[in-house]
Amino acid sequence: MKLFTDAEKRKRFMKRGLPYLLGIAWTPIIGVVVTAAVGKPVAGLIGWQSTLAVTGLITLVVVYLLLKFFRRTGQ
Repeated sequence: MKLFTDAEKRKRFMKRGLPYLLGIAWTPIIGVVVTAAVGKPVAGLIGWQSTLAVTGLITLVVVYLLLKFFRRTGQ
């Protein structure tokens, strides 16, 4: 059973859907890198609960910027 029976559907998915799948897949990896880079110094200043919120926000912003960059360079 094929996922895409039509070549046009496959092209549309590769242009529109694949960057979002890539973003979802890379979000945990980028989150670990951000946490390792800024987690301990920030946690010493504001506590662990706030650090999780800050690193989560930084992760989402970085993923958004990378997706924007990849979509712009892919066109």
